Formats: sequence, structure tokens, C-alpha cells
Amino acid sequence: MELTIISPLRTQLFKIAWIELNTPVGNFIIQPGHAPTILSLTPDQKITFCLANGKRESLFVPQGITEITRTSTTIYLNKE
Repeated sequence: MELTIISPLRTQLFKIAWIELNTPVGNFIIQPGHAPTILSLTPDQKITFCLANGKRESLFVPQGITEITRTSTTIYLNKE
């Protein structure tokens, strides 16, 4: 599964096994094959994901939305 994080200053691409997102309606764990969805992310929270090699990473998300497909997750940040 691919994770793409797009911000005004850069784009990052990761190969991941899963991702955990914080939203105003609760936390979601997204894995390959997830139903297509668009979610608003809770401002000033971290996202946690597991790289394809098994290493866990976390990134701070100031504000944004995510688009989920069956094979990818794209996070659009409106600020760094």
C-alpha cells in the first residue's frame, strides 16, 4: 500500500502495511483493501504507520484531509 503526504512545500511517498488516522469521529486503522473513503483529520495530531519493512513511524499533522482507496492513502495538508 502507498502513503502519499502532500503539503505546500513537499511531497513524501512511503510503502506501508497500515496507517492509523485520528479524525473528529474517532480513530481509523487503514489496511490494503479498505473501502474508498475521504476523511477530515483531527488538527494537531500524529498519524502512525507501519512501513513495509515493519518499522513504525509517526508524523505530526497540523491540519488536513485524507483520501483512501483500496491500494493507497493520500494525505493533503494545507500547512506544514
